[in-house]
Amino acid sequence: MITGEVRMQAVPDRLPNKQCWMLFKVANLDRLQALQRGLLYMNSVDYFAKLEGEAGAALRKDELENVYLKLSSGLRDGVVSELVLQVEGQDEMILNPETVMTLNLPRPETVMIYCLGSVSAAHDGKIWGLENGELRFSERFREFGTHVLRITNHAEFSRRLSQAIEAHPHLYNSPFFEGGYGQVDYVDFSNYSGPIGLFRKPIEYAWQREYRLCFGAEPEALNDRGALELNIGDLSDITQITTIESFTANPMTVIPRKYRIVDGKPLQVCD
Repeated sequence: MITGEVRMQAVPDRLPNKQCWMLFKVANLDRLQALQRGLLYMNSVDYFAKLEGEAGAALRKDELENVYLKLSSGLRDGVVSELVLQVEGQDEMILNPETVMTLNLPRPETVMIYCLGSVSAAHDGKIWGLENGELRFSERFREFGTHVLRITNHAEFSRRLSQAIEAHPHLYNSPFFEGGYGQVDYVDFSNYSGPIGLFRKPIEYAWQREYRLCFGAEPEALNDRGALELNIGDLSDITQITTIESFTANPMTVIPRKYRIVDGKPLQVCD
């Protein structure tokens, strides 16, 4: 095994989709009531990559969470790619086809994420799980907790969050954060080579419909467990809490509509 440290700049190949029509959080009631009071409890990508022994660890752990780039040899789209190692003053060494190289995010223990669920369209315009205009939420959400908090005013939530971030003396931004928020893309990583970053996850997690927030927090901002407790102010006026049973038992009906901007105003277009 070859190990070492590589310094690199961010190479974002695209920005995550930021549009969404519904944001929600599934957890036990006490956690959601704390969120309703304004507490965002955020863990690092390093925490999720190494998670062991906690309740729900199998649902939440992702060993690729702190990985920014994954490169491997192989045949893709009719093109054979190979990894070559070059040491100064020596000949190139072609690595074997099973070689996989991963580069981690800088300081992953300070890269904090907050995970929400969403109803949103992917880059191809499709809504995951939508069938015949009906959207059902996976029964597996029950494994996350007993209740669901829904954010009813996204713009106001964003304003309060932004205000709290700007006022905090120990938070930071980075090009590696790809804009800091957006919908997660779900990818088959079995034969994948390329950027992963904060907004790509394995396809088996697609049912979670994740929309995440991320930013950096210097060590002095973290609690003794390495988490960030960010208070953004009371959210009771823009949130609603319901049971997970009613959430998963009642499908949503999605009605697509098209609009054209006429004289600065949206006008619905009929097909």
